[in-house]
Amino acid sequence: MRWMERRPIGRRGMASGLLRRPLAWAASALLALGSFAAPRLGATPPPEAIHVATFDSGFGGYLTAKSIEGTAASLLRDYDTTITIHHYGDTKNLPYGEKTPGQIATLGSAGVLKAFEQGADMVFIACNTASTQYARIRRAVEEAYPGQSKPVISIIDVSAGEAKRLLDQALSHQATATFVIMATPATVRSMVYPRQLAALYGLPLAEEAPKAFTQPRWYRTHGATIDSLVQTSAIALPDGRRIEIHQLAPANWVELIEHGADPKAKREAVRRDLGLLVPRLAKAGGADVVGYFCTHFPIFDADIHAEMAVQLPGHRDTAYISQGQLMATIFRRMAEERLKGHRREVPIGADQLRELVASARATITISGRNGAVTRELAHTMFPNDPVPAVTEEDLGTLAPQVSAPK
Repeated sequence: MRWMERRPIGRRGMASGLLRRPLAWAASALLALGSFAAPRLGATPPPEAIHVATFDSGFGGYLTAKSIEGTAASLLRDYDTTITIHHYGDTKNLPYGEKTPGQIATLGSAGVLKAFEQGADMVFIACNTASTQYARIRRAVEEAYPGQSKPVISIIDVSAGEAKRLLDQALSHQATATFVIMATPATVRSMVYPRQLAALYGLPLAEEAPKAFTQPRWYRTHGATIDSLVQTSAIALPDGRRIEIHQLAPANWVELIEHGADPKAKREAVRRDLGLLVPRLAKAGGADVVGYFCTHFPIFDADIHAEMAVQLPGHRDTAYISQGQLMATIFRRMAEERLKGHRREVPIGADQLRELVASARATITISGRNGAVTRELAHTMFPNDPVPAVTEEDLGTLAPQVSAPK
């Protein structure tokens, strides 16, 4: 069933400029987002509909969808618009973090194209691993929709910029700043975040090879063991200051979330994997900035904070990067530009606003058969919200396509 059929409220396409970098490219997109057909003289124009999608390898991107949802109430109050939000999670093919770059590009392209096929105006790639193949995904979209504006927004550049801002704050009063990246094995191996950060400073990056720590696998369907990775790199600033970067790819975490592990198993995984990282942080006195650069990992936020307090007692204050909120900020800028000329002249009634806000609640499509676990996760993370509608639908495959016999 097409998404437009599931959510019938307001379904007009949105013209948008091509986003080639999440922040820099947003400017060109904003210029184009306001175009729409002029209504007939005397007719009441329909609300301007905004249809946004998020894509991830699993549930984690739903947190980004909920952050975007958090901007909806004020937009619906101030502008004559309808907003729908839909998250696509490729749970059948997770974890992406253990796949090759080519496989990640294939699956990421299929998921993003599915969102556009079902009516999305723009797609936010909330998956850091998929974002490492952004150029190939973007090319697939351009080939599928030649000459059309189909904005695809990646999280990597935005997150690296936020990390630099926070590290600069730390370096304003200390000689060394410590940055921790928690991501999937594919993201860590790609070195995309340390290299992007070094590029922002215009300086070389000193890299060490990642070290693997083989551990028992919790979800045995994918094998008996799994590797956690730890990798260290550094940026030497000209004035003697220094940035130390420690990357951790924790084993099991994504599968623990997606396949419904009990809280004890989750806490044990966090304790074990942080134990691989803490000895490196102890020498630096802790971490100044921690980036959850897998959208699943904020689900472990409370466990991570608690375990860091145990393993690094008395460590200095740490800033944590929330990627979902960064994406929501970009969405809001785009929406406000799109809605110029649609500001409400008459305040909206409370009942109508509640109805519009309810229609903007994020829904979910997953490719696996874990709908019940997905609904339970959503309820656990957002206990005060209605449990979202969850649809199971194929989003793409790595299997070779077999031609039908003639």
